[in-house]
Amino acid sequence: MAYRVEYYTALLNAFLYIFIFTSVWKVLIPEGTIQNGLSQKDMVAYAVLSTLIKVSFARHESLLGTRVRTGEIAVDLMKPFNFPLMFYCDTLGVSLFQIFARSLPILVFCVFIFGISLPVDGVLLMKFLPAYLLAFLTFSSMAFFIGSLAFFFVDIFPFWIFYFAMITLTSGAIIPLNFFPEHIAQILYYTPFPYLFYFPTMILMKKAMVFSYPQIILNYAVILAGTIGIGHLSYRYGLRKLSIAGG
Repeated sequence: MAYRVEYYTALLNAFLYIFIFTSVWKVLIPEGTIQNGLSQKDMVAYAVLSTLIKVSFARHESLLGTRVRTGEIAVDLMKPFNFPLMFYCDTLGVSLFQIFARSLPILVFCVFIFGISLPVDGVLLMKFLPAYLLAFLTFSSMAFFIGSLAFFFVDIFPFWIFYFAMITLTSGAIIPLNFFPEHIAQILYYTPFPYLFYFPTMILMKKAMVFSYPQIILNYAVILAGTIGIGHLSYRYGLRKLSIAGG
């Protein structure tokens, strides 16, 4: 019963997010008008798709931090597996569940409720899937880095608050970067945040972007290498100073 309640509550929560965002954009952009290159129909589709992409990403903010705080990490380090690899695999497994059990059912529901249409074809999917996978890896590597800060700080909750606030504001999960002032958008394009939800959504919608598709993939590769590298260094250095007492 507990699992069922959690599942249906999560579905309802995602749908409420979509309903709120689509309602807001319908008010802000009158029908038949275009704001910053996006019409009301585009923004309804954007609100649905960006929310579903966000829902499909598993959040494992407590996986590493809790183990460091409780000392369970000592047992994990004795097991015959690589802990960072286990972190990514566990996140991938939960995300696959999110995709098939939450995102896809809500997408089908929204197609009928909001009347969104997706120009889905083989070429589009071949462009979207690499960007989606790279966005997922970037999201996971950033989460791993923040989790590794538990080696250095007693409480990393403020870091998570700041991280999710930045995602809410700058990742395109709610507001597309089209509506940002030009000088702020230019700065954000060179941070990891727009690559989480904004660019995958715009690719799926076949909308013009500031970068070409090859340049976006190259940017993904650079950002992903940077976030993985920083997370790996933080984790390795944290292990060196790890001290656990008790049993």
